Amino acid sequence: MIYKINDMMFLNSRNIMISRLSKKLDNKMLELFKILIEIEHAYQLKLSSTMKIHSKFASNLLQLDSKDALEKQQNESSDSIVVEDEDE
Repeated sequence: MIYKINDMMFLNSRNIMISRLSKKLDNKMLELFKILIEIEHAYQLKLSSTMKIHSKFASNLLQLDSKDALEKQQNESSDSIVVEDEDE
């Protein structure tokens, strides 16, 4: 799938080490990140400064934010994401 610069994307947590007790019960997709640039079949995302990981990801690890949420629907906020023993 081809995404555009400035699209908001969910990042798949499949290859990211998160210090939670159970990866199986954890969120499969991390929070929303903005696409900065496209590099062949990969995309560079604007990550939080506390996330000590590379910022380039293949398109199969990204999912476009759907803006068609039901009216009056609100998502519960989750705890902060911890990557390699640091809060995000």
